[in-house]
Amino acid sequence: MSNCRQPGRDARAQAESQAQAIIAQGRRMARQRLEGAPLEEEPMKRYAHPIPYCIDCPTPPSADGLDRILEALACQNQLLVELLGAVNALTAATLSIQSRL
Repeated sequence: MSNCRQPGRDARAQAESQAQAIIAQGRRMARQRLEGAPLEEEPMKRYAHPIPYCIDCPTPPSADGLDRILEALACQNQLLVELLGAVNALTAATLSIQSRL
């Protein structure tokens, strides 16, 4: 065993810990959205006007199919949040390495 430190190991560990923190934050936000809990802070309001909803409209016969689609979209959203976290971690690691040069 040697006591020599490997170059880049600290930056990688820091980037990995940042990535894990971002992924955990994304998962918490996704759980809050699924549970209907209010978010700690809303990053932005994309849609100023809600989509009109017809109260008198009957429920479509394929409501189960729509539920499956919504569940698939929620899973897809979670994957996108995790990908974004990984990209953020890689960006942080790259910037950390560049700042040392």
